[in-house]
Amino acid sequence: MDWLNDYEEELRLVFQEGRKIISEFPEPLNSQGMSYLEHFNVFNAESHKNYICYLLPFWLQKSCGLSAEITRQMSMGNVFFMLYFFIQDDLMDSKESSTYERLPLANLLYVEFLNIYRVLFPNDSSFWTSFNRYIAQWADSVSNETASDYFLNDRIKIPYKASPLKLSSTAALLLSGKDSLIPQSEEMIDSVLLTLQMLDDYEDWNEDLSEGSYNCLLSLTRSYLSTDKTTTLTSKEVEFFLFTANGLRTYAELAQDTHRKVMSSSLDVPHLLAFHSMLVMNLQQISDSIEAEKQLLKGGGLFYYLSKNI
Repeated sequence: MDWLNDYEEELRLVFQEGRKIISEFPEPLNSQGMSYLEHFNVFNAESHKNYICYLLPFWLQKSCGLSAEITRQMSMGNVFFMLYFFIQDDLMDSKESSTYERLPLANLLYVEFLNIYRVLFPNDSSFWTSFNRYIAQWADSVSNETASDYFLNDRIKIPYKASPLKLSSTAALLLSGKDSLIPQSEEMIDSVLLTLQMLDDYEDWNEDLSEGSYNCLLSLTRSYLSTDKTTTLTSKEVEFFLFTANGLRTYAELAQDTHRKVMSSSLDVPHLLAFHSMLVMNLQQISDSIEAEKQLLKGGGLFYYLSKNI
């Protein structure tokens, strides 16, 4: 069982159809939209991979009895909605006054997402109630995560930045008559998204530190150092926490706790479990490599040199 390669051909069809739709946007929005799409294209070596976004509908396909066509449509809906929110994040982070160039594109992508889901769910469907709730969760998370320090004080709200992703799982369960599983599905996906954000924040901590962006790992560092959030952390302080104070081990253990919670779910989503296991393993391997490096350094300069060169 492979959570990615099992669906390679399906994903090619999703991105192929996505390119076709975006190419029909008016100029210059079609070329701008294509650029955003390629930035996340799973088949481009240099792209930013948002695997759970593209693949969640496919991971749910068998257990929910979805047709191949519906599953591809939902995956493509996820891609359009991801690009829409990526542009929102881009605009909120940007210090440039180029909003007018991207807002029209964002709205075209939003309409394409709606075109897919309006066919599947009538106006009075509970899907749209969930839609409203997920958008409210997203708005709260992106607006208040820094002031409220959600990683320390209300951790469940960290994954709310990606709450719209849950629309595809909710849709799949509604279409298969498994409405009662929606709360359990939401909880599980939030847990996976939390670990994904934690891994991203480890990789981005230096950049986030310099830009003043909220970051889970930096939040944990502040807590350890008892540093007020109004005081700017230094790189040396973060490195001390990571490499001397075993901070990354603590961080990885939090992810392992989340994995135990995910594994206790009765939902039949083995690919999602495998994906989360991979995320946790990545964090654990990074933590282990830091500990191994420390042990080499304790062994002395010659021992460290030999271990690196033989």
